[in-house]
Amino acid sequence: MKKLSFTTILVAGLLTGAHATTLKIESMVPGLSEAVTINYNGNNQNVLAGAQSVRIDGASPVGLYCVDLDHANHFGDTYGVNVQGVSTVANGTQVNNLMTNFWSTLDTSTEAAAFQLALWDVVVDGGDGLSTGNFKGVNIGSGIASKFTEYQSAINSAGPESLTISVYNATSHGQNGNIHQNLIGAQAVPEPATLLIAPALIALLKKRKK
Repeated sequence: MKKLSFTTILVAGLLTGAHATTLKIESMVPGLSEAVTINYNGNNQNVLAGAQSVRIDGASPVGLYCVDLDHANHFGDTYGVNVQGVSTVANGTQVNNLMTNFWSTLDTSTEAAAFQLALWDVVVDGGDGLSTGNFKGVNIGSGIASKFTEYQSAINSAGPESLTISVYNATSHGQNGNIHQNLIGAQAVPEPATLLIAPALIALLKKRKK
């Protein structure tokens, strides 16, 4: 996963506990998406699968993934969300397992695309693979397919990563009910030593400003 600054992680961590906030969709995260064809509920769709670059209440962009194929996001969209836990997503336990196994490892477009496909497959069909169910992959390349298989194999076991997982559930899907996706992201839970250092660092920064 491409690293975020300390300030970005701190801001994101503070927002995790909020009940409501605002997202602005900027673009796809450079190098963390690929164009693929999927079939959802019998309809083929050409999509960009991977991390969306999102500003949370105007802070520096972070990478979030889609857990909602019933709605669409467009670059430049701004909308309100409720920040909630992973249990608010369909098949939340398996989503949690996927996140805790692989979240910090997503460094390439192939990995990000495969991870997005795995998320969609879990949310829609409980992780039955790309060839059956209401969610399927269409002519998925071998590299993405191989990574997808790796990710799918781990959905029933919790991973080693200690994460705070945030689900950004849209408060409105627009006048026609077809926009503003629900997204998901995570931050690593700081080690105990880091928790002790952080307040001191914040105090030092404030002192320097004065």
